[in-house]
Amino acid sequence: MTGGEQGRGPGQDPEQGQEQAGEQGPGRAPVSTWEHCVGWGAMMIFYLEEAGRPAPSEEWALTLAEPDRRLVNILLAAAIYEQATTSVLVGPETERVLLCAPEGRGVTGLLTRQALKCVEGVPSSPDTERGRIERIVLAEDAGRPTGRDCWERVLRVTQGLTAAVARDVAGERYWETETPLSSFAAIYQRMRQHRAAADALGDQDS
Repeated sequence: MTGGEQGRGPGQDPEQGQEQAGEQGPGRAPVSTWEHCVGWGAMMIFYLEEAGRPAPSEEWALTLAEPDRRLVNILLAAAIYEQATTSVLVGPETERVLLCAPEGRGVTGLLTRQALKCVEGVPSSPDTERGRIERIVLAEDAGRPTGRDCWERVLRVTQGLTAAVARDVAGERYWETETPLSSFAAIYQRMRQHRAAADALGDQDS
């Protein structure tokens, strides 16, 4: 199954939500690999919100509100970017990044084993300018006692959010299955289609 058959990735739907956390303009497709990764991160956050699930804890509600929401988005993007660059995936090819996989090889595993390394591994360049301040904040918080609580809270929520998405896509034992982001995009797209159909029916009844 091709990526086009599985689902649409970041930047192809102006309402996907990446403009909320990734600061992309409506309908503006990502132009770099990093921007695709930022879009995927925002898409995961938006997916859980659109699914109508209440935040499982006050910590989640606090962290997924601005400004910490941007930190979660960029931490997610950094893990996706780490795997994309390791696998030599560029731009739209990031749909082949593994959300989860055995032996911790997916994004879920990276966030568990080496989240800070992922943040620090994003190079400083014009292509990665978006989220630069958030990456600095994350690295500084992780490295100083006064910021450690914030770093650990953002990391916990990001890990939990990614695991929740992985469960929806690959099942409860998601870590046993090699699952690319394109599979998540397909589920996300179906959810949006069902919601659009429900909204249309509601309009007809009113």
